[in-house]
Amino acid sequence: MTISFAPLFGVLALAPGYGRKAAQIVARIVTLWINRRAAFRLAELDDRGLKDIGLTRNDVMGALDLPFMQDPTLPLVHRRRARRQPPPPAVSLRVAARDGRSVDRGL
Repeated sequence: MTISFAPLFGVLALAPGYGRKAAQIVARIVTLWINRRAAFRLAELDDRGLKDIGLTRNDVMGALDLPFMQDPTLPLVHRRRARRQPPPPAVSLRVAARDGRSVDRGL
């Protein structure tokens, strides 16, 4: 009589994969918790301090209203970067004057 342990070894072979996935989930939750605490610290700043780093109170409160499984610091980074972008270059329009000369008109 032969006894096969193949199903048992198959389950054991999957165990490291599940352990790795569990470790990734725990690491993600810890990261979310740390980033949420950082956002709460930003909410404790006064408006002048927030303005110094390029944020408003509404930005921080909006980020803290996100569900727990969403990182609140990512929208704050995007909002700050959007405000710090240089303005687009002024568009110049060439207009023909009545006497045939062309004149630049900035918009």
